[in-house]
Amino acid sequence: MKQTLAKALVMITALVVPFASMAGTTFTQTQRGGGIDVAGSDTLGSDGSGEARLITTIKKAVNLILSFLGLIALIILLYGGFQMVTAAGDDKKYEAGFKILRQAGIGLIFI
Repeated sequence: MKQTLAKALVMITALVVPFASMAGTTFTQTQRGGGIDVAGSDTLGSDGSGEARLITTIKKAVNLILSFLGLIALIILLYGGFQMVTAAGDDKKYEAGFKILRQAGIGLIFI
């Protein structure tokens, strides 16, 4: 049981730490200099057209949705770990917590 708990804690740490370090970052940071978009969207209408604004809005919406889903997955990971830690020797509660932890990890990989 101690080995399984140790494996679960290592899995939680391996999944949570990389995402926790990205908490305040965005994936589509762009810098404008001299009217040219450094991120490369100048081929899609960087002259301020509606097309460039639409693409930027869609990117921001996708990033917001993925960030929200990542936060939900993190909360579920913590809940599953809490279930495992507080099982107090009850194998059914421990297995249920481990199942939650495994499913949340798979969901986080998809996100």
